[in-house]
Amino acid sequence: MKFELQLLGTNGALPAHGRFPTQQVLQVHHKQFLIDCGEGLQMQLDQSQARPGHIQTICISHEHGDHILGLPGLLSSWALNTREKPVDIYGPPAVGDFLKAFQHLFQHFPYAINFNPVESSAPSIIYEDQLLQITAFPLRHRVPTYGYLFREQPQPRRMLKSAIERYRIPFAAIPGIKNGQGYHSTEDGYIPNDELTAPPPRPRSYAFCSDTAYHEPLAEWLAGTDLIYHEATFSERHKEQARKTMHATASQAAQIALLAGARQLVIGHYSPRYRTPDRLLYEACAVFPNTFLGADGMIVPLLYQ
Repeated sequence: MKFELQLLGTNGALPAHGRFPTQQVLQVHHKQFLIDCGEGLQMQLDQSQARPGHIQTICISHEHGDHILGLPGLLSSWALNTREKPVDIYGPPAVGDFLKAFQHLFQHFPYAINFNPVESSAPSIIYEDQLLQITAFPLRHRVPTYGYLFREQPQPRRMLKSAIERYRIPFAAIPGIKNGQGYHSTEDGYIPNDELTAPPPRPRSYAFCSDTAYHEPLAEWLAGTDLIYHEATFSERHKEQARKTMHATASQAAQIALLAGARQLVIGHYSPRYRTPDRLLYEACAVFPNTFLGADGMIVPLLYQ
């Protein structure tokens, strides 16, 4: 089953050096989730492996332009293409105000736009289905801002083909066995579940953290996450600028990943002052070696461990 991140934009406040502002698509099994909608979103989607018409859920971190200005164009194009499927949008209340103003101006939407306000001082579940759970958590920025943790739902245990053949287990009994039951065989008596099944793969997880100053509670909230995307707007040389603007340095992003016990860290949201972000990677790897640079167009598959 696919669990795959596509980075469509990795720059900060402005598009620069061939990099677009923040925008991502996460595919979990057969569903696609759009995360932030920076400028140039439709062009980047067109160059990606995503299928925009299949996106039904959008998560917005906050109302700053480099995270939201691509949204009106996408919603308008969907309307012009006579989309009928509703879309659910999550974000702070100011994002809802932005959407109301846009809808008032455009006025023609053949599909429903359902806005779901995110307001919480602690992590809270905002979306859940049989495959996935999404938790929103507060970040530390100049306006109310939220990150999002995407975690697979636990899967049932895996049936052993050898056990089915050995004990001649009928098909009707398999669902119960996958859910933890044993099996009564007329020839072999009671067979415990651990002889019939194997443990399921560990649920995969991805956390999106942009924009935010260094915020140590993230380490607890994101403990054990497979992949963390954390903004790394500045190098240590510009640490004071990061403090003033409530952004993070690359080493601070890496410190969060280290404290969280994450498996991997991808950094992005680079300041336009950096033509290449190599220095940011160097500083992050000094703290958390399993760090890599996010790049526009990059695809990051999350594999079962």
